[in-house]
Amino acid sequence: MERYKQFNRLIVNDFTTDVWQHPLHNHNHYEIIFIAGGSGIHHLNKRLMPYKTGDLYLLGPEDEHEFIIEETTRFIYFKFTRRYLESFDSENPAQWNRYIDDLLSRPERKKGDMLRIATDKAIVATLLELIVSEYGRNEIFGKNLIFQWFKSIIMVLRRNWRSCGTRPDRSAGSVITEELLEYIELHIYDPKMLSQKVIAEHFHYSRNYIGVLFKEKVGTSLKNYIQQYRYNLLEQRLKHGNTGTKQLALEFGFTDESHLHKFVKGYGGRTFSELKLLASQS
Repeated sequence: MERYKQFNRLIVNDFTTDVWQHPLHNHNHYEIIFIAGGSGIHHLNKRLMPYKTGDLYLLGPEDEHEFIIEETTRFIYFKFTRRYLESFDSENPAQWNRYIDDLLSRPERKKGDMLRIATDKAIVATLLELIVSEYGRNEIFGKNLIFQWFKSIIMVLRRNWRSCGTRPDRSAGSVITEELLEYIELHIYDPKMLSQKVIAEHFHYSRNYIGVLFKEKVGTSLKNYIQQYRYNLLEQRLKHGNTGTKQLALEFGFTDESHLHKFVKGYGGRTFSELKLLASQS
């Protein structure tokens, strides 16, 4: 399988074709792919799924894919690296790294289209048309405008992922579990907000009850779920980013680098250096 490498921080492609020219491949960057017109099959991570006008995919470096075109298709590609998030001095790259991490960690992402709200498809289509136009003009403040529109797309995606998938169980226990999971996702980078005591107080339950409820509904303890979530996000960042250890410790809410190293060793059984080496090789 081929691996495509991109060295520019951002590349925007807008093209229409009836023959897909690329073999099954992955990348060293991230891709937002929008189907502006047409239909066919998207071969994504060993799954075959139909695509149609208005579908959007977010791919990370580990994803492998290709398209099988059935109807002439217009693709809009927004291809960016982690360095793109650091391009604007007035922005907060750590925050946008977190948003990308959150979206990439969603299991629904690997199953297909990430836009489930019909009106948001139209919003994203408009934003990407603006990006394509501005990218081709290469005028003053163009890069800043594109970055603002990119941020808007990410926020739309964050709104949509709560609409992905089905939730047939709407019992009281199921609803509070969903709210618990959303609370954890919201505060995963802020350990102070994730102690069992703080969570119990937030939901107006006792510490013991919140732990029992979570274990019953999710199948693992609250503490283990939070640790695994943080560990997975950290591993993903090491795979696809070049953030320094000090910055990682800061972003993930550790007191210092030593605290980060202790967490990795305690949860994963490997030293931080071993985890970083394994992540870079995968």
